Amino acid sequence: MTSLGAERVSAEALLAHLRTSWIGRSLRVLEVTASTIDEAWQWLRDGAPNGAVVLAECQTAGRGRRGRTWASPHGGLWVSVIVRAKIPAEAGGRLGAALALATAQSVSRETDAHVAVTWPNDLTIGGRKVGGVLVETETSGPEIVAAVLSVGLNVNLHTSELPGEVRAIATTLCEETGRTFSLCCLAARLLEALEEMWPAVMGDGRALAAAWARRDGLQGREVRVETAGNAVSGLGEGIDEWGNLRLVVNGAESVIPAGEVVLVEEAKR
Repeated sequence: MTSLGAERVSAEALLAHLRTSWIGRSLRVLEVTASTIDEAWQWLRDGAPNGAVVLAECQTAGRGRRGRTWASPHGGLWVSVIVRAKIPAEAGGRLGAALALATAQSVSRETDAHVAVTWPNDLTIGGRKVGGVLVETETSGPEIVAAVLSVGLNVNLHTSELPGEVRAIATTLCEETGRTFSLCCLAARLLEALEEMWPAVMGDGRALAAAWARRDGLQGREVRVETAGNAVSGLGEGIDEWGNLRLVVNGAESVIPAGEVVLVEEAKR
């Protein structure tokens, strides 16, 4: 695909590229914000419609899983989607799976690169992290009633612009391809892919598990999962219909609903 180059992002430009029915039809595009996640939650409290999107050109206090800082300089894609839907709480893992797959799919379409997904939230190219997703939810009884689905993607920047501790494991679309990309087009393709995947979130989850298997960066690899002070090692076997990690431990399958995954060969360093 021909590079469209980097450009300033605006709601008008993004809407001109967007072909969705409900995701992204309400937009807030900010030049700088502390966190699109916080902006999205505040907008949700103020009555944002289902599918509303917050996008920022730069975040000063972006965050990842477990409260980690997420470096978000200009040139990246930092976006949060507001969802108002009743989903069984045990199906919350589908949200992250769908978001990761939609992001991977949209990047692959724009770059022709194979983007792998690593449970629970990483996106990699050639084993190097190019982005990640984060899902925060609000529950009422046994149901999720609202969620903010967020993506951070390194696009038109160099790893030299990222913090020193992540440069060795990170990459960017610019470095992988030697090109810059239209953030508006990439954001539009991402939101379209997420909307296309939404029926699988609300269905039985099997289509998500099958799609995950085609991009699974842990499939057949020995990994260690750390969760709540415990650790278990086994072979990655994809995800189940709820978005949980399937791990084969001593020949038997275990299901891990949440945790931190470290490849064993990396953990031994």
